Amino acid sequence: MIIPGAETFAKPRTRRDFFKALAVAGIGAAAGGAMMARPAKAQLGEINDDIDIANFALTLEFLEVEFYTLAVNSGLLSGTALSTISMILENEVAHRDALIGLIQEFGGTPVEAPEFTFPDESLASQQGIIEMTNVFEPTGRSAYLGAAPLIEDPNVLAAAGSIAGVEAEQTVTARNLLGIVPPTTIPFPEAASVDEILAAVAPFLGMGEMMDTGGAVAGGSHRAL
Repeated sequence: MIIPGAETFAKPRTRRDFFKALAVAGIGAAAGGAMMARPAKAQLGEINDDIDIANFALTLEFLEVEFYTLAVNSGLLSGTALSTISMILENEVAHRDALIGLIQEFGGTPVEAPEFTFPDESLASQQGIIEMTNVFEPTGRSAYLGAAPLIEDPNVLAAAGSIAGVEAEQTVTARNLLGIVPPTTIPFPEAASVDEILAAVAPFLGMGEMMDTGGAVAGGSHRAL
């Protein structure tokens, strides 16, 4: 299974391109029977766009919660790996619930969790779980960094910024589990566009590879899992 390495992510495009990509993602999902339904629109002016971003983030949280739940319940983890990934799971559940509450608070409708598919090797050993954690956490961090400049409502921005900080901390924690020293050497982590996040998560949604959203794709090296 091939997905882009987090280090290849580029900075976000314009707000208009961001939402164009979201719209095409919804069409591609319906055609492929995967990913997410388009969120219902709330009658709150420009906050509708922020709700779309929050729903996109919610789908990523659904992905992480499901994987970490399977990982913790697998019986494969022990010691520091078990306690660390259990902690990450608790954080992701809190993020999921907070985003659902935020969307509802602003009159939006939270998207439903899609059906996810994980590669067999990612849940076959402790090492496989740790390696997948080191894919999800940088991806989540880059996704929130990419969306943050496009958010208009300060409450939504505050939520995104708070979650982005935790995702960054968990990225370092995950690298520690791999024994990477030092665990971080990047002073300014890069943000990711919607296209790059779709490229990373599409295989877990039954797509096999990234759909064509008409935007820039991630360049550079790829990571085989």
